[in-house]
Amino acid sequence: MSEKLSRQERRRAWRYAALIVICLLLCGALIRLISGHGREAACLPPTHAAVTEAAQGLDSITIDAVFDPERKQLTATQVMTLRNPSGQALDNVTLRSYSGAYLSGETSPVANDELFAASYGERFSTGGLILDSAMINGEQADYAWADEARTVLTLPADWPADAEITVTLAYHVNIPDCGSRFGVQEGIFALGNVFPTLALWQDGAWRAEPYVSIGDPFLTECANWTVRLTLPRGYTVASTGYAEPTFLADAAVYTLQAQAVRDFALVISDQFSTAHGMADDVLIVACAREQSAARRMVKYARQAIACYEAHYGEYVYPTLTLAEVAFPYGGMEYPRMVMIGSSVIAATDDSLEITVAHETAHQWWYAMVGSDSYYQAWQDESLCEYALMDYVGQVYGAAARESTAFDRIETAMRITIPRGVTPGSPIDYFQDLTEYSQVVYRRGAALWMALETLMGKEQLDAALRDYVLAHRFSQASREDLTLLLSQAAGQDLPPLMEDYLDTYIVN
Repeated sequence: MSEKLSRQERRRAWRYAALIVICLLLCGALIRLISGHGREAACLPPTHAAVTEAAQGLDSITIDAVFDPERKQLTATQVMTLRNPSGQALDNVTLRSYSGAYLSGETSPVANDELFAASYGERFSTGGLILDSAMINGEQADYAWADEARTVLTLPADWPADAEITVTLAYHVNIPDCGSRFGVQEGIFALGNVFPTLALWQDGAWRAEPYVSIGDPFLTECANWTVRLTLPRGYTVASTGYAEPTFLADAAVYTLQAQAVRDFALVISDQFSTAHGMADDVLIVACAREQSAARRMVKYARQAIACYEAHYGEYVYPTLTLAEVAFPYGGMEYPRMVMIGSSVIAATDDSLEITVAHETAHQWWYAMVGSDSYYQAWQDESLCEYALMDYVGQVYGAAARESTAFDRIETAMRITIPRGVTPGSPIDYFQDLTEYSQVVYRRGAALWMALETLMGKEQLDAALRDYVLAHRFSQASREDLTLLLSQAAGQDLPPLMEDYLDTYIVN
């Protein structure tokens, strides 16, 4: 039997219901604030067909990792399913594990006169990957470090041509107090080039160049990555992949996937605010200590993606993440991810916009189209500098593009470099970052300005779009690019390119 409620009782019931709803909403907001520090929800766009197609048959890397901020340590098990890249039988598997260089002040890439104080402060801090065990096809395997810096890891193996092999590594990574692509500073943990990758096989041998302090001495083929990361609640993860966390009682679990990428990087902090935006069907995520900075990074990245898609073809990955890192650089690129220096974020000039635009261009020139960043660093860096000119022109107009080109490129051509380095020099020829950026970035970009004058802007852009389509997800040599440009220009370009890339300028 039911009874009819009085008007007063109905009002009281409505007040109770409204109070319950308000309390639930407040509790939900509080939980989100505690667990995500201002995290906003975002939907992951679908994977582009080009990425899905490229992922077929690629090596796979699966990592289960636990991050402990108190101990400054990452503990991981990594399983790599690798196909013999040589076309011949091999007696070993060679991996690159770059963080090992940070274990010693003698081998750390930032323990030199130029970077030590900015990276370490007053004293050196050791850190790097410590290998606990290795297995091949489920059997315990011997291993050896082939270099003093512990960046070249060899495992004896009977590896037939075109056969697959499974390598399982158990390791822990001690994170140094260091402002670099690897290290922790001001509560921000940067984990760049930490996970072992298969060495690049080229010209009948494994590439094993040293981890030098200038440029990006990392050479990797595309692979499919899955990283399952467990860490304390309250920490935000920026990475090559993107996923919202699953929360446990006192931990959060991220399952991060990225197909057809050359590497996988992480930035972790409990200080981050997060902003999201869309550039057509690309999700842009930015993490910074200040919400306003994250929003500015999203704005500039959105503008950059729109510009570069118009000039060079579409960005095929579903996400791009930008993360603040306390290091003495403007920025550093990784597939689907960019590290941006805290000092650049704090600057009152246009440094942040220029840095985001340059690093976003690396998603075309490095992430999608690979090249030899050790011996031909100009091939991606000068193109990113040239792309910056297009960004300035699209956002601020032709006059601004011309002025920026003069300030950054023409002026660099007039500076006397006292040593015989050229844009085409290997990165270990350069003595400091200023010399490297002046010669490789800016003098290298003069080649692209000359090609623009020779071919016309529309024809050069069309050639660069063809370059992307021809070499996306692979490695393009200097010869590949020279041939493509010559065909597009309808004339033999090696003399012009040698003049700009290999000739020492005397002013």
